[in-house]
Amino acid sequence: MSTDDNAARLFRAGQRMRQFDARHRWALDTAVVLVVFLLFCAPELAPGGARPDGPIHLTQRPVPQMLLFQAALLLPLWWRRRAPLVAFHAVATVFIAEWAAGIMLRADVALLVALYSLVLHGRLNRLVWAVPALLVAAALVIVRISAAVPTLDVLFFVASVGTAAVALGFAIRVRRAQVAALRDRAVQLEIERDQRSRLAAATERTRVAREMHDILGHSLSVIVTLADGGGYAADVAPERGKEALRLIGDTGRRSLADLRRMLGVLREEADGLSPQPGLADL
Repeated sequence: MSTDDNAARLFRAGQRMRQFDARHRWALDTAVVLVVFLLFCAPELAPGGARPDGPIHLTQRPVPQMLLFQAALLLPLWWRRRAPLVAFHAVATVFIAEWAAGIMLRADVALLVALYSLVLHGRLNRLVWAVPALLVAAALVIVRISAAVPTLDVLFFVASVGTAAVALGFAIRVRRAQVAALRDRAVQLEIERDQRSRLAAATERTRVAREMHDILGHSLSVIVTLADGGGYAADVAPERGKEALRLIGDTGRRSLADLRRMLGVLREEADGLSPQPGLADL
């Protein structure tokens, strides 16, 4: 399978995902919460699951308390797209309270998810309101972990994960903006193309109508003149009256042939247009 086919399949899959998300707004948020719970929260509920090997030891609490802490961290993620700033501050508040009490959980990764969602879905002019909470959270992490890990290493780790979350959010936001701009441009080009097609069709119809007017106007003028002359000559020279009637018939037949020819050209040029023009339109 070629690269273009793979790209087309990915594009169609993404389009179906967006359509599903538009119809079921809570489904994707629920899936994110469930994935975070299965990857980071479920292992903590197992006996000894909060004590990995290494210098940093996570906090082990009774299962009801662990579930309470995890729910406090994860439930605000349900509103991460509708109210990203509120969701971020809710998660950050729980995170700061936990670390201030000396509690460290795998579920604290929810703060990175909330930060990523804030950058992706929040208003850019409100991102500055998240800085104080981030600084307090980073300071608590540095103070708590620096006893087991060098301070510079902790600072590098905190700066790296925070920058990664922010950079990923900005990258996807810029990409979505570019795709939206391309989509709007495509719609605009399609509208302009349709407008040019309608304008060209209207111009052609005007030209054909003008030619038909000239043909019919000239023919009718000749017919009226011959009819007046034939009526005058009917009493004086009957032969001239018959000649006038013959000329009227010839002129009418030629005009009818020209009219049929022009209508045939109009039908060919308007083939495929909807609706098709008729005599009433002309």
